[in-house]
Amino acid sequence: MLYNACSGASVRVAGSDARDLARLLCGPPRSISAAAIPRTLSATLRRGGFLVEQTFDELGAIRERYREARGRTPMVLTLTTTQDCNLGCYYCYEERSRDALDESNVPEVVGWTRERLAASGKDSLHVDWYGGEPLLNIDFIDAASVALQALCEEMGVSYSASVISNGTCWPDDVAGFIRRHRIRQAQISFDGLKANHDKRRRYRRGRAPDPSASSFEQAVAVVDKLLDVVRVDLRFNADHGNQGDLEGFIDFCRDRGWFDRPFPCIFQLARISDFSERAAFLSRTKLPEEEFERLRERARHMVPHEAMLDETTTRSLYPLPRTSVCAALAEDSIVVGADGNHYRCGLQVGEKNRPVAIRGAGGQMTPGRDADWWTEFDPTLQPNCSRCSFLPTCWGGCPKKHLEGDSHSLHEQSLYWRKALPQKIAWQFGVALEESAFSFTEADQFRPSLEE
Repeated sequence: MLYNACSGASVRVAGSDARDLARLLCGPPRSISAAAIPRTLSATLRRGGFLVEQTFDELGAIRERYREARGRTPMVLTLTTTQDCNLGCYYCYEERSRDALDESNVPEVVGWTRERLAASGKDSLHVDWYGGEPLLNIDFIDAASVALQALCEEMGVSYSASVISNGTCWPDDVAGFIRRHRIRQAQISFDGLKANHDKRRRYRRGRAPDPSASSFEQAVAVVDKLLDVVRVDLRFNADHGNQGDLEGFIDFCRDRGWFDRPFPCIFQLARISDFSERAAFLSRTKLPEEEFERLRERARHMVPHEAMLDETTTRSLYPLPRTSVCAALAEDSIVVGADGNHYRCGLQVGEKNRPVAIRGAGGQMTPGRDADWWTEFDPTLQPNCSRCSFLPTCWGGCPKKHLEGDSHSLHEQSLYWRKALPQKIAWQFGVALEESAFSFTEADQFRPSLEE
């Protein structure tokens, strides 16, 4: 099986073609005459981009595609309604403060959005309600949502929204809230079954609605209502202490009927990890990549259908070369912190040294120290990424990890692609590879040049 990460083409070669190609590819890198490749096989390899002209700059083509994507990626406005949260999760990396946006910030948010939409010519806006727990500041959501929807209608721009929530403080009229704010996706997180979830996601002192309140039961009740009206991503946060709940939780979802609703739930397996510099303490407790991948495999077997797995968990999603970037790299997207500062990545909200624009008196914004780094970041210019065989499928992965010099996380990302890519490619040809069946090596990933 051949796969081209630059073109996205794949082909299965058999018989004499497979034997001829194997002979040509075995051994150290060397020059091979085009005449040595059978004509029909050569034509197939050219169509798929496996054979290119000697003067073709493949890395340059990837760089051009990346830079175009930064300007073309749809506009996402992430609004951190509040830095406050009613739950005290042991792994939370965010600073718990009373910082919050209010109605006085709405004109400023709308003004910035109008300016970016006009300058970019984008025809859509997606708003992500973020926190803390965003629904603790529902008054701001109500005010900003109305204003931003009106702006989009005025400018002829389509509007949609999403929300990331712990599921404990939603209004009674869940369906009305979803429709009123045109939310197309909600993420609700779980830390296992009731006992583990309530222990890990306990109410902070004085924040429980009553002494017997269960954050698990409240989240379950909200999901029950949400699945009638919107897509819900159920995020299972896994670590050493709760991974044993995985099968039981998926059974719970099935018994609850969450996979059979008008909007079937999407199961997302996540690893509790050191997502931020402030969460370095989690590096000692998170699941190793190999153990987490085994957990992923268990989830794949238990969830009723591949379509009900999110894209990081499914094995069947074809690894096409990237044509868009994450919101942190998109030229017209921004994260507004609860402190009024602008950030590129939501995981950096509240970090005093990480704003790309700092809000001063009168709403005046001045550049932060990382502003130029985010503008200039280009994985095709990074020492390792520029010679990586997987570059077009991940574009260097999380740029935040590059900014922070987190070589361990970047190495784990490489390990993921070495194992996952063969599985995803084989799946397209009806071949199910077990996790240990085949993995690319570091030498496969970082190909030497002919001169080396």
